[in-house]
Amino acid sequence: MTGVPLHLFLTGEIQVGKSTIVSSVVSRLGVPVSGFRTVSVFRDGGESDVFLIPASGSLSDCCSASRLARRVPGRRPKVREEVFVSCGVPLLSECSGGLVLMDELGWMESSSRLFQEAVFSVLDGPVPVLGVVRDQRLPFLDAVRHHPRVEVVVVTRENRDALRERVFDLVRERVMTAGNRRG
Repeated sequence: MTGVPLHLFLTGEIQVGKSTIVSSVVSRLGVPVSGFRTVSVFRDGGESDVFLIPASGSLSDCCSASRLARRVPGRRPKVREEVFVSCGVPLLSECSGGLVLMDELGWMESSSRLFQEAVFSVLDGPVPVLGVVRDQRLPFLDAVRHHPRVEVVVVTRENRDALRERVFDLVRERVMTAGNRRG
């Protein structure tokens, strides 16, 4: 396992199936999972709210305190940066155990220095990360993709079905190896 990055991030077009692969892998692994997920809850009129919730959370964890933004068709969402600090930083600070989930990292985090520092602290740590990183060229996202302990896998409509098993195998191996090093 020497020389193999500890963390695995998926990237690709919007709605290509990245988070679906992540959810499938997490449900099959059977290890403690910490970290976060971002979820969208659709509203009337084409609007949606974006929430930052615990990795093992559900839609019931979506509340006003965890709402990052409201998307309105035709307008760029106004990001509530304080949610990255009040919810995101604690979720990343509590990371331990089998696997850390970061689903997903994108442009909204660009103005939250404290959240970015928490992300890099986890990437520098001993627990494997499975994440999604948006396919955009931004300094924060570029730094995540080029972190020496990160491997990035591109998901496409053509390869997503085959990737599900490959990603599971890669993450399982990293979780087992990291557990042996810590234990």
